[in-house]
Amino acid sequence: MMKDEMARISGSTRWSFASGGVGLGVFENAHYFVLIFYNQVLGLSGSLTGLALAVGLILDAVAAPSVGFLSDNWKSRLGRRHPFLYAAILPSLIFYFLLWHPPGLIESEFGLFTYLVVCNIGLRIGLTLFTVPAYAIVAEITSDYDERTRLVGYLTAAYSVFNNGMSMIMYAFWLVPTAEVTDGILNQGGYEEAGLIGAVLIGLSMTAFSFGLHRYIPRLREYRSESSLSPRAFVEQARDVFRDRSLRALGVAGIIYYAASGTYAVLWVYIYSFFWEFSSQDLSLLVVPMMLAGVALLPLVSRVTFGREKKGMAILMFMGAALVNATPILARLLGLFPENGSDALFWIMMGAGFFETLLFLLLDSLLVSMTSDLTEQNELKTGRRNEGVILSTLSFLQKCAGALGTLLGGLIIDLIAFPENAIVGEVDPEVLFDLGIAYGPLILGLYFVACIFILGYRVSREVHSATLARLQEQSQPEGD
Repeated sequence: MMKDEMARISGSTRWSFASGGVGLGVFENAHYFVLIFYNQVLGLSGSLTGLALAVGLILDAVAAPSVGFLSDNWKSRLGRRHPFLYAAILPSLIFYFLLWHPPGLIESEFGLFTYLVVCNIGLRIGLTLFTVPAYAIVAEITSDYDERTRLVGYLTAAYSVFNNGMSMIMYAFWLVPTAEVTDGILNQGGYEEAGLIGAVLIGLSMTAFSFGLHRYIPRLREYRSESSLSPRAFVEQARDVFRDRSLRALGVAGIIYYAASGTYAVLWVYIYSFFWEFSSQDLSLLVVPMMLAGVALLPLVSRVTFGREKKGMAILMFMGAALVNATPILARLLGLFPENGSDALFWIMMGAGFFETLLFLLLDSLLVSMTSDLTEQNELKTGRRNEGVILSTLSFLQKCAGALGTLLGGLIIDLIAFPENAIVGEVDPEVLFDLGIAYGPLILGLYFVACIFILGYRVSREVHSATLARLQEQSQPEGD
């Protein structure tokens, strides 16, 4: 499809992509609460909780390249991607529900650890069956340099709205004090209700995405590979993908970025609840601008990225997001920030949350779009369409890094001797200082190092256009 009659995609297609972001946002939101739920509410140690989450991430990472390879080479009446999209729905919603509803019969710490490992593995494999073909299909629907970023932007916007929207609802309605529980963060019933609603949203989201793009199946079949599904073919295709210098640069940057993001996610509630001492009501308001950042992404993604080089914009987003994220922590450690409980602190953090989230969303959209642009580079070298292998290879690296970040977050909680069943305002100031020291400089440093590796990415707008032109020439019959 070198003439790319599908380059200008319809509004309904963009909204179908947006629907897929709903479930991904709900799932991502779990990262902010699962550590504190299993650690503070259920009593599993921070190290074991972090280890259980890391094990799931690592096994999921190992599975991702296999899913990418299979979806690239799958042959069926549903095409390459949709069999995996449909297969992901039930395991994703079932294991998400089970994650928040551990049986009361589990009494030992090892039993709870094992249960968390199983639920996390099942949920993550279900999500991988969805996300790998969902992102891979971007490069199949359009080869336009800017349209890819816009398409991913719709999914990312919905992801952010529901990711932060779930947090808002959690703090406003579910994690509230009761007659039995004086601290809303420890309200187990709230987590259970959120788990039920989240499971339903994940199921509806994946179904809407898969059915919404179902009509593209006949047109996507022309990319169908004739390769076998043998282990040798898998190794050969993965090897060819890794030979690309731009992919290696993007992969290393992704490892560092997602290691930082994994640590950020699991420690977010600790930072906002205990370090800044925001109440559940405060937090329900603080996530509103974060949710609105997802809405702002839709008009801004075109204005900010169209006509510009993706690499330069990605570096700018990295640096901006890192500074907005870490500066308040560093300023507090230096005694240069408003006191907890002050109106100034609340409004500063509300503004910081909006801009930090918007910058990260723009960055995520650019990284996926940049990865999609590697598809044609690989096709020119190998003659194959390996969108799934390319996306899943990066996913493999990123999830391993996310596992490291998640494990690091759990280890930090134990290393600084953060107390179980902690009460906001009653945690030792030295422990909170250690939390800030471990969090602020670490996150800032990792994000800046990621910027350095992004410099190795070589697919510019000009290179992409030249590659499409060469592929077009190769597809013309001899004599034309």
